[in-house]
Amino acid sequence: MDFTSSQLSINLAERVKELECLYNISRIVRTKKHSLDVALDLILQEIPKGWQFPEHMAAYLKYGPNTIGTAPTDGNYQSVYLQITNDLNGELYVYFKSSPNNMHNVYFLREEQALLNQIGNEVASLIELNVNLQKEKLIQEKMRSSDRLKLLSELTAGVAHELNTPLGNILGYSELLLQSEVNAQQEHDLNKVIKSVKHAREIVKKLMFFSCEMPSQFKPTALNPLITECVDLLRIQLKEKDIRVKFNLQENIPDLRLDPVQFTQVIFNLLLNAINALDKKGEITISTQQSQQEIRLKIEDNGKGIPENELPFLFRPFYTKNTNTGMGLGLAVTHGIVQAHGGSIQVESTLGKGSSFIILLKA
Repeated sequence: MDFTSSQLSINLAERVKELECLYNISRIVRTKKHSLDVALDLILQEIPKGWQFPEHMAAYLKYGPNTIGTAPTDGNYQSVYLQITNDLNGELYVYFKSSPNNMHNVYFLREEQALLNQIGNEVASLIELNVNLQKEKLIQEKMRSSDRLKLLSELTAGVAHELNTPLGNILGYSELLLQSEVNAQQEHDLNKVIKSVKHAREIVKKLMFFSCEMPSQFKPTALNPLITECVDLLRIQLKEKDIRVKFNLQENIPDLRLDPVQFTQVIFNLLLNAINALDKKGEITISTQQSQQEIRLKIEDNGKGIPENELPFLFRPFYTKNTNTGMGLGLAVTHGIVQAHGGSIQVESTLGKGSSFIILLKA
Protein backbone atom coordinates (compact mmCIF):
# COMPACT_ATOMS: atom_id res chain seq x y z
CA MET A 1 0.00 0.00 0.00
CA ASP A 2 1.44 3.36 -1.02
CA PHE A 3 1.50 6.46 1.22
CA THR A 4 -1.59 7.99 -0.41
CA SER A 5 -3.71 4.86 0.15
CA SER A 6 -2.43 4.51 3.71
CA GLN A 7 -3.27 8.14 4.55
CA LEU A 8 -6.71 7.73 2.97
CA SER A 9 -7.39 4.72 5.18
CA ILE A 10 -6.26 6.65 8.28
CA ASN A 11 -8.47 9.61 7.35
CA LEU A 12 -11.43 7.32 6.71
CA ALA A 13 -10.94 5.61 10.09
CA GLU A 14 -10.88 9.01 11.80
CA ARG A 15 -14.13 10.08 10.09
CA VAL A 16 -15.82 6.83 11.12
CA LYS A 17 -14.62 7.35 14.70
CA GLU A 18 -15.98 10.92 14.69
CA LEU A 19 -19.36 9.80 13.34
CA GLU A 20 -19.57 7.02 15.94
CA CYS A 21 -18.76 9.54 18.71
CA LEU A 22 -21.46 11.94 17.47
CA TYR A 23 -23.99 9.11 17.21
CA ASN A 24 -23.27 7.93 20.75
CA ILE A 25 -23.60 11.46 22.12
CA SER A 26 -26.91 11.96 20.29
CA ARG A 27 -28.15 8.70 21.82
CA ILE A 28 -27.14 9.88 25.31
CA VAL A 29 -29.03 13.14 24.75
CA ARG A 30 -32.16 11.24 23.68
CA THR A 31 -32.14 8.63 26.45
CA LYS A 32 -30.88 10.72 29.40
CA LYS A 33 -32.44 14.10 28.67
CA HIS A 34 -34.33 14.13 31.99
CA SER A 35 -31.16 13.43 34.01
CA LEU A 36 -28.94 16.37 33.08
CA ASP A 37 -25.97 15.66 35.36
CA VAL A 38 -25.83 12.00 34.32
CA ALA A 39 -26.12 12.91 30.63
CA LEU A 40 -23.36 15.53 30.77
CA ASP A 41 -21.01 13.17 32.63
CA LEU A 42 -21.56 10.47 29.99
CA ILE A 43 -21.07 12.96 27.14
CA LEU A 44 -17.75 14.18 28.59
CA GLN A 45 -16.59 10.57 28.88
CA GLU A 46 -17.61 9.92 25.26
CA ILE A 47 -16.06 13.01 23.64
CA PRO A 48 -12.36 11.90 23.73
CA LYS A 49 -13.26 8.76 21.76
CA GLY A 50 -13.89 10.90 18.67
CA TRP A 51 -10.38 12.40 18.63
CA GLN A 52 -7.29 10.90 17.07
CA PHE A 53 -5.53 10.21 20.40
CA PRO A 54 -8.48 9.28 22.69
CA GLU A 55 -6.35 7.91 25.55
CA HIS A 56 -4.54 11.25 25.83
CA MET A 57 -7.64 13.47 25.61
CA ALA A 58 -10.05 14.92 28.18
CA ALA A 59 -13.13 17.14 28.04
CA TYR A 60 -14.24 19.99 30.28
CA LEU A 61 -17.55 21.87 30.39
CA LYS A 62 -18.55 25.07 32.14
CA TYR A 63 -21.91 26.82 31.95
CA GLY A 64 -23.23 29.45 34.32
CA PRO A 65 -21.80 28.62 37.76
CA ASN A 66 -21.49 24.89 36.91
CA THR A 67 -18.37 22.98 35.88
CA ILE A 68 -17.88 19.35 34.89
CA GLY A 69 -14.47 17.76 34.51
CA THR A 70 -10.98 19.21 35.00
CA ALA A 71 -10.10 22.48 33.29
CA PRO A 72 -7.12 22.57 30.87
CA THR A 73 -3.96 24.03 32.35
CA ASP A 74 -2.35 25.29 29.13
CA GLY A 75 -3.38 26.55 25.70
CA ASN A 76 -3.36 23.15 24.07
CA TYR A 77 -7.09 22.75 23.54
CA GLN A 78 -10.03 23.15 21.21
CA SER A 79 -13.16 24.87 22.44
CA VAL A 80 -16.64 25.92 21.40
CA TYR A 81 -18.76 28.71 22.87
CA LEU A 82 -22.27 27.70 23.98
CA GLN A 83 -25.15 30.19 23.88
CA ILE A 84 -27.71 28.21 25.86
CA THR A 85 -30.37 30.84 26.63
CA ASN A 86 -30.46 34.63 26.51
CA ASP A 87 -28.91 34.85 29.98
CA LEU A 88 -26.99 31.56 30.17
CA ASN A 89 -23.85 30.65 28.25
CA GLY A 90 -20.92 28.30 28.58
CA GLU A 91 -17.91 26.73 26.88
CA LEU A 92 -16.90 23.17 26.02
CA TYR A 93 -13.20 22.19 25.83
CA VAL A 94 -11.26 19.21 24.50
CA TYR A 95 -7.58 19.12 25.43
CA PHE A 96 -4.48 16.93 25.71
CA LYS A 97 -4.17 15.67 29.29
CA SER A 98 -0.91 13.97 28.26
CA SER A 99 1.32 13.86 25.17
CA PRO A 100 1.28 10.84 22.83
CA ASN A 101 4.57 8.89 22.63
CA ASN A 102 7.22 10.27 20.29
CA MET A 103 5.26 13.47 19.67
CA HIS A 104 6.79 16.76 20.70
CA ASN A 105 4.18 18.97 19.00
CA VAL A 106 0.62 17.78 19.53
CA TYR A 107 -2.03 18.99 17.11
CA PHE A 108 -5.74 18.92 16.39
CA LEU A 109 -7.50 18.11 13.13
CA ARG A 110 -9.77 20.61 11.40
CA GLU A 111 -12.50 17.97 11.33
CA GLU A 112 -12.24 17.61 15.11
CA GLN A 113 -13.18 21.27 15.56
CA ALA A 114 -16.21 20.71 13.32
CA LEU A 115 -17.12 17.68 15.46
CA LEU A 116 -16.74 19.72 18.64
CA ASN A 117 -19.01 22.44 17.22
CA GLN A 118 -21.70 19.84 16.52
CA ILE A 119 -21.33 18.31 20.00
CA GLY A 120 -21.57 21.82 21.46
CA ASN A 121 -24.93 22.27 19.73
CA GLU A 122 -26.16 19.00 21.24
CA VAL A 123 -24.96 19.95 24.73
CA ALA A 124 -26.43 23.47 24.56
CA SER A 125 -29.80 22.08 23.42
CA LEU A 126 -29.78 19.52 26.23
CA ILE A 127 -29.06 22.14 28.92
CA GLU A 128 -31.64 24.55 27.44
CA LEU A 129 -34.27 21.79 27.51
CA ASN A 130 -33.60 21.16 31.20
CA VAL A 131 -33.64 24.88 32.03
CA ASN A 132 -37.04 25.21 30.32
CA LEU A 133 -38.36 22.10 32.09
CA GLN A 134 -37.31 23.53 35.46
CA LYS A 135 -38.99 26.85 34.65
CA GLU A 136 -42.16 25.06 33.56
CA LYS A 137 -42.13 22.94 36.73
CA LEU A 138 -41.71 26.07 38.88
CA ILE A 139 -44.60 27.81 37.10
CA GLN A 140 -46.84 24.76 37.59
CA GLU A 141 -45.94 24.58 41.29
CA LYS A 142 -46.72 28.29 41.71
CA MET A 143 -50.05 27.83 39.92
CA ARG A 144 -50.95 24.84 42.10
CA SER A 145 -49.94 26.78 45.21
CA SER A 146 -51.98 29.78 44.05
CA ASP A 147 -55.03 27.57 43.44
CA ARG A 148 -54.68 25.99 46.89
CA LEU A 149 -54.36 29.39 48.56
CA LYS A 150 -57.37 30.71 46.65
CA LEU A 151 -59.49 27.75 47.76
CA LEU A 152 -58.17 28.06 51.32
CA SER A 153 -58.95 31.79 51.28
CA GLU A 154 -62.54 31.11 50.21
CA LEU A 155 -62.98 28.42 52.86
CA THR A 156 -61.54 30.57 55.66
CA ALA A 157 -63.74 33.50 54.62
CA GLY A 158 -66.79 31.28 54.83
CA VAL A 159 -65.77 29.89 58.22
CA ALA A 160 -65.05 33.39 59.55
CA HIS A 161 -68.46 34.72 58.49
CA GLU A 162 -70.27 31.70 59.95
CA LEU A 163 -68.49 32.10 63.31
CA ASN A 164 -68.68 35.88 63.64
CA THR A 165 -72.41 36.17 64.37
CA PRO A 166 -72.73 33.41 67.03
CA LEU A 167 -69.56 34.64 68.75
CA GLY A 168 -70.98 38.16 68.84
CA ASN A 169 -74.20 36.82 70.39
CA ILE A 170 -72.33 34.80 73.02
CA LEU A 171 -70.20 37.80 73.94
CA GLY A 172 -73.18 40.17 74.11
CA TYR A 173 -75.34 37.91 76.29
CA SER A 174 -72.39 37.00 78.54
CA GLU A 175 -71.61 40.66 79.19
CA LEU A 176 -75.33 41.31 79.82
CA LEU A 177 -75.49 38.45 82.37
CA LEU A 178 -72.30 39.68 84.02
CA GLN A 179 -73.88 43.08 84.78
CA SER A 180 -76.53 41.51 87.05
CA GLU A 181 -74.54 38.57 88.42
CA VAL A 182 -73.95 38.53 92.19
CA ASN A 183 -72.60 35.00 92.63
CA ALA A 184 -68.78 35.17 92.75
CA GLN A 185 -68.20 31.75 91.15
CA GLN A 186 -70.62 32.41 88.30
CA GLU A 187 -69.10 35.86 87.80
CA HIS A 188 -65.70 34.18 87.54
CA ASP A 189 -67.07 31.65 85.03
CA LEU A 190 -68.69 34.37 82.91
CA ASN A 191 -65.41 36.28 82.78
CA LYS A 192 -63.71 33.11 81.53
CA VAL A 193 -66.40 32.75 78.85
CA ILE A 194 -65.97 36.39 77.78
CA LYS A 195 -62.17 36.01 77.67
CA SER A 196 -62.45 32.83 75.57
CA VAL A 197 -64.94 34.43 73.16
CA LYS A 198 -62.70 37.45 72.68
CA HIS A 199 -59.80 35.10 71.94
CA ALA A 200 -61.98 33.27 69.40
CA ARG A 201 -62.94 36.58 67.79
CA GLU A 202 -59.26 37.44 67.40
CA ILE A 203 -58.79 34.15 65.55
CA VAL A 204 -61.77 34.98 63.33
CA LYS A 205 -60.28 38.41 62.67
CA LYS A 206 -57.02 36.75 61.58
CA LEU A 207 -58.99 34.42 59.30
CA MET A 208 -60.69 37.42 57.73
CA PHE A 209 -57.35 39.22 57.30
CA PHE A 210 -55.95 36.09 55.66
CA SER A 211 -58.91 35.73 53.29
CA CYS A 212 -58.76 39.48 52.44
CA GLU A 213 -62.29 39.96 53.74
CA MET A 214 -61.28 42.88 55.96
CA PRO A 215 -61.68 46.11 53.91
CA SER A 216 -58.56 48.26 53.80
CA GLN A 217 -58.67 51.92 54.76
CA PHE A 218 -55.40 53.43 53.64
CA LYS A 219 -54.41 56.87 54.85
CA PRO A 220 -51.16 58.79 55.57
CA THR A 221 -49.81 57.30 58.79
CA ALA A 222 -46.71 57.96 60.89
CA LEU A 223 -44.89 54.66 61.35
CA ASN A 224 -42.80 55.38 64.47
CA PRO A 225 -45.74 56.38 66.72
CA LEU A 226 -47.61 53.27 65.54
CA ILE A 227 -44.66 51.14 66.71
CA THR A 228 -44.41 52.79 70.14
CA GLU A 229 -48.20 52.43 70.66
CA CYS A 230 -47.99 48.70 69.91
CA VAL A 231 -45.11 48.23 72.33
CA ASP A 232 -47.02 50.14 75.00
CA LEU A 233 -50.06 47.89 74.55
CA LEU A 234 -47.85 44.82 75.06
CA ARG A 235 -46.13 46.15 78.17
CA ILE A 236 -47.77 43.47 80.41
CA GLN A 237 -46.44 40.59 78.28
CA LEU A 238 -43.02 42.26 78.12
CA LYS A 239 -42.96 42.81 81.87
CA GLU A 240 -43.92 39.19 82.61
CA LYS A 241 -40.71 38.01 80.90
CA ASP A 242 -38.65 41.05 81.88
CA ILE A 243 -37.96 41.72 78.20
CA ARG A 244 -36.15 44.92 77.27
CA VAL A 245 -37.21 46.78 74.12
CA LYS A 246 -34.58 48.88 72.39
CA PHE A 247 -35.66 51.52 69.84
CA ASN A 248 -33.55 52.68 66.89
CA LEU A 249 -36.21 54.75 65.12
CA GLN A 250 -35.00 57.19 62.49
CA GLU A 251 -36.50 60.64 62.88
CA ASN A 252 -38.36 62.53 60.18
CA ILE A 253 -39.53 59.44 58.33
CA PRO A 254 -42.32 60.55 55.98
CA ASP A 255 -45.88 59.37 56.57
CA LEU A 256 -46.72 56.13 54.77
CA ARG A 257 -49.95 55.15 53.06
CA LEU A 258 -51.07 52.50 55.52
CA ASP A 259 -54.18 50.97 56.96
CA PRO A 260 -53.38 51.72 60.64
CA VAL A 261 -55.55 48.87 61.98
CA GLN A 262 -54.06 46.27 59.65
CA PHE A 263 -50.50 47.46 60.09
CA THR A 264 -50.93 47.47 63.87
CA GLN A 265 -51.80 43.78 63.45
CA VAL A 266 -48.50 43.29 61.56
CA ILE A 267 -46.42 44.90 64.32
CA PHE A 268 -48.38 43.04 67.01
CA ASN A 269 -47.84 39.68 65.31
CA LEU A 270 -44.09 40.23 64.93
CA LEU A 271 -43.69 41.47 68.50
CA LEU A 272 -45.69 38.55 69.91
CA ASN A 273 -43.58 36.23 67.79
CA ALA A 274 -40.43 37.74 69.32
CA ILE A 275 -41.85 37.57 72.86
CA ASN A 276 -42.69 33.87 72.43
CA ALA A 277 -39.18 33.19 71.15
CA LEU A 278 -37.52 34.80 74.17
CA ASP A 279 -36.77 33.51 77.63
CA LYS A 280 -36.71 35.88 80.60
CA LYS A 281 -34.51 38.98 80.34
CA GLY A 282 -34.35 38.83 76.55
CA GLU A 283 -34.10 41.83 74.23
CA ILE A 284 -36.11 43.05 71.27
CA THR A 285 -34.65 45.72 68.98
CA ILE A 286 -36.98 47.71 66.73
CA SER A 287 -35.46 49.93 64.06
CA THR A 288 -36.74 52.06 61.20
CA GLN A 289 -34.66 53.51 58.42
CA GLN A 290 -35.27 55.38 55.20
CA SER A 291 -33.04 54.60 52.22
CA GLN A 292 -33.74 56.06 48.77
CA GLN A 293 -37.41 55.26 48.04
CA GLU A 294 -37.89 52.61 50.75
CA ILE A 295 -38.69 52.50 54.44
CA ARG A 296 -37.17 49.57 56.33
CA LEU A 297 -38.77 48.24 59.52
CA LYS A 298 -36.77 45.62 61.42
CA ILE A 299 -37.90 43.72 64.52
CA GLU A 300 -35.06 41.67 65.97
CA ASP A 301 -34.82 39.38 69.00
CA ASN A 302 -31.96 37.52 70.68
CA GLY A 303 -34.05 34.42 71.28
CA LYS A 304 -33.65 30.78 70.34
CA GLY A 305 -33.71 31.31 66.56
CA ILE A 306 -35.48 29.33 63.86
CA PRO A 307 -34.06 26.16 62.21
CA GLU A 308 -33.00 26.81 58.62
CA ASN A 309 -35.25 24.05 57.25
CA GLU A 310 -38.32 25.81 58.72
CA LEU A 311 -37.65 29.25 57.20
CA PRO A 312 -39.29 28.54 53.77
CA PHE A 313 -42.58 27.57 55.49
CA LEU A 314 -42.92 30.38 58.05
CA PHE A 315 -45.42 32.45 56.07
CA ARG A 316 -47.62 29.50 55.09
CA PRO A 317 -51.07 29.51 56.69
CA PHE A 318 -51.57 27.10 59.61
CA TYR A 319 -47.86 26.29 59.79
CA THR A 320 -46.72 26.27 63.42
CA LYS A 321 -44.36 24.29 65.63
CA ASN A 322 -45.90 25.64 68.83
CA THR A 323 -49.57 24.75 69.26
CA ASN A 324 -49.65 26.52 72.63
CA THR A 325 -49.25 30.02 71.13
CA GLY A 326 -51.69 29.94 68.21
CA MET A 327 -52.93 28.20 65.11
CA GLY A 328 -50.20 29.25 62.68
CA LEU A 329 -52.03 32.18 61.09
CA GLY A 330 -50.11 35.13 62.56
CA LEU A 331 -47.22 35.22 60.09
CA ALA A 332 -49.46 34.26 57.14
CA VAL A 333 -51.71 37.22 57.99
CA THR A 334 -48.65 39.45 58.41
CA HIS A 335 -47.31 38.41 55.01
CA GLY A 336 -50.68 39.07 53.35
CA ILE A 337 -51.10 42.52 54.92
CA VAL A 338 -47.56 43.58 53.99
CA GLN A 339 -48.12 42.46 50.39
CA ALA A 340 -51.45 44.32 50.30
CA HIS A 341 -49.48 47.43 51.27
CA GLY A 342 -47.15 46.92 48.30
CA GLY A 343 -44.27 45.84 50.54
CA SER A 344 -42.20 42.75 51.20
CA ILE A 345 -41.16 40.83 54.30
CA GLN A 346 -38.18 38.58 54.87
CA VAL A 347 -36.71 36.70 57.81
CA GLU A 348 -33.13 36.08 58.89
CA SER A 349 -32.37 33.70 61.73
CA THR A 350 -29.50 31.92 63.44
CA LEU A 351 -30.12 29.12 65.92
CA GLY A 352 -29.14 30.16 69.42
CA LYS A 353 -28.71 33.83 68.44
CA GLY A 354 -32.14 35.05 67.40
CA SER A 355 -34.28 36.16 64.49
CA SER A 356 -34.94 39.32 62.49
CA PHE A 357 -38.07 40.14 60.52
CA ILE A 358 -37.50 42.88 57.95
CA ILE A 359 -40.32 44.75 56.20
CA LEU A 360 -39.65 46.97 53.19
CA LEU A 361 -42.27 49.57 52.26
CA LYS A 362 -42.33 52.15 49.49
CA ALA A 363 -41.80 55.67 50.83
